[in-house]
This record gives sequence, structure tokens and C-alpha cells, in this order.
Amino acid sequence: MKILVLPNAFKGSLSARETARVFSRELTKQHLVHAYPISDGGDGFIDFFKTLDPHAHLISVSAKNAFLKTKRTHFLMLSDGKTAIVETARICGLGSVSTHELDPMNASSFGVGQVLLRAVETGAKTIYVGLGGVACNDGGAGMAAACGAVLLDKNHATLPLGAHPLISLKNIHLSPLKKRFKGIKIIGVADVTNPLLGPKSSAKVFGPQKGATPDQVKALDKALATFARAIKKETGQNISHQPSTAAAGAIAAGLAGCFHAELLLGSDFLVQKTNLEKEIKWADLVITTEGKLDKQTFYGKAPLAILKLAKKYGKTVLFVCGKLEGKNIKKEILFPQQIAVLTDLAPEEETQKNTAQYIRQICQKI
Repeated sequence: MKILVLPNAFKGSLSARETARVFSRELTKQHLVHAYPISDGGDGFIDFFKTLDPHAHLISVSAKNAFLKTKRTHFLMLSDGKTAIVETARICGLGSVSTHELDPMNASSFGVGQVLLRAVETGAKTIYVGLGGVACNDGGAGMAAACGAVLLDKNHATLPLGAHPLISLKNIHLSPLKKRFKGIKIIGVADVTNPLLGPKSSAKVFGPQKGATPDQVKALDKALATFARAIKKETGQNISHQPSTAAAGAIAAGLAGCFHAELLLGSDFLVQKTNLEKEIKWADLVITTEGKLDKQTFYGKAPLAILKLAKKYGKTVLFVCGKLEGKNIKKEILFPQQIAVLTDLAPEEETQKNTAQYIRQICQKI
């Protein structure tokens, strides 16, 4: 049997690249297997580009994580020497954070700005920013501040970093930022379609997974609305309801509003950048993965693009997820297929710790 494996990362457990290796090692014993790690902008975005460009190289940089602790991280410089790949999940990611560490009101995207600056200093003229899987929800305000933006309250005092201080934001000045990024093209690759504000806003839908209580969700919405008004006052651009501006704790909104970045939906980007359609036509069975299969999967995540293409060509899909959440999720899947849930095999804590082991168990049944 010809099997195509297109794994998304199991956040905090197994990267997309590691997942592809596990499936490939196990399935090639009996089947013909093509395995490629994928990313819709979240975890694994750099690995995805490394697969496309094997001669690209990682560049190490010190940057602050979501909680403003300086850590070593990386961005990827493609072999052309002019295109950089930045993965927000590697800088201020949610996957490696314990529940007790979460602090959505004070977490910051400052480190993303530090990495963007380093990419420009290294010679990048085009920067792709993977947007997803972060622990902050500050709209990219910290990122903008790191790159020279000045955020002031009504008393002309500089705002502290974090989401909560944005409630007091009066003015934002972008001239220093624009000077540093003159002639630089930035493209944000977002893992969701949600807008910054509204019923499916960044705070309402994604704030709780970053640790926000119901009261904090309301405060985050207010802070991000204030941020959007300040950007509109400074640039004339209304980012409030632009598609995908909710991505990565609304860092996407900051990229669009402060850097005039183009935003692309990651699942569409995935199809455009690869021979995905050709590979799906080749396969008898398509396997894709997601750490948690829930309603967020249907906001434009990479597995959704795979499901649509598989349906187009009438291919059988095995959807392997760490956890299934939501009573009607199986009904929302686009067509009949198999779903394998790791937590059906063992408790969640165990499957998160030994994800590869339980994937191997599933492979043995194929």
C-alpha cells in the first residue's frame, strides 16, 4: 500500500519532523511510505521550510520568551541568503510551558521583535513569520516595541510590556520601526482565520488556552481593541476584523498593523508551497496528525487543507490526534474516515510523555 504521512506537531510532545520519522520507520516495514512534516504557521514552521530547502541553515540568537526570560532560539536563513523564516512558537511558545507558568495578562511577544531585527541584520530582505502556538496575547505590541515602536499612555509615559498595559494605550509612534524595516517584506503565515476582535476574537477563542480566566478574556479583548484603535489613529489601517489577525496571540495583528505585513492562511500556504496535491493523488492512504482535534482545527489548520484535498480525490484518511475534544467534532469531519485518538490507548499524561510509543501501536494495526 502507498501511504502518505503529513503530520502536524503534537505540541509539547513530538515535533512534526519527529512524528514523520516515527511513522516512516514503522510503516516502511510493510508499505511504500512518503512522509513530510507540515506546518500551518505554528509549531514546526522552521522544520517545514528545512524540508523544502535542505541547504537552509539555522542561526542561533538570544531572545526573550513570553515571560521575558532570555533564552537561546533560532531562525532559519534559506539558501538564497535573503529569506529568513521566523517561528513564533520557538520564541514565545506555549508547548513547553507548564500550566502554573501561564500569565496571559503580562506575557509578551518582545522576543519575536528581537529575532526579526537579528534576521534583518543578517541580511534578510524577505521574512516569513510562522504564527501560532504562543503563550502571549499582546497583539504583537511587545514585538513592535522591540523593533522601535513607542507606545505611550495619556501622560506620555512608555507602557510596560504585556497585554494588560495596553488598556492604557493612548498613542503609538511607528517611525523608528518603519525606518529599521524599510525595504523589508514581511509575510505572516497564520494558523487560523479568526479576526482580532468580534465573537471569535483572539481573546475569546484562544485566550483560555493561554490561561485566561473569563474576566481576563474580557480585559484582553478591551486591551486589543485599544491597541487596534491606536494603530488606526497612527496608520489609518483598521485591523480589527481582518482575517487571521487573531493568530499567535494576535501577533498577526501587530505584523499587519505596525509592519504592513501580508497575512496568508497557513493551510493555503502549505498547498501552494508543496507538491501536496500530486502526493495525495499518488497515495492509497493519507495519514495526518494534530495534537488536539477540536473546533479550532476547523478555523484553517493544516489538517483541514489535507482533508479537503483527500476528499477531492476520494482518498481514505487516518486522522491521528493526541486528544479529541467536542461532542460533534466527528460529524464535522468532511467525509467518512478513521480517527485514532491516543488518549483511547492510555491516560493523557502518559500519551503526552510517550507519544511515539502510542503512534507505533497505531502503525502496527495498519
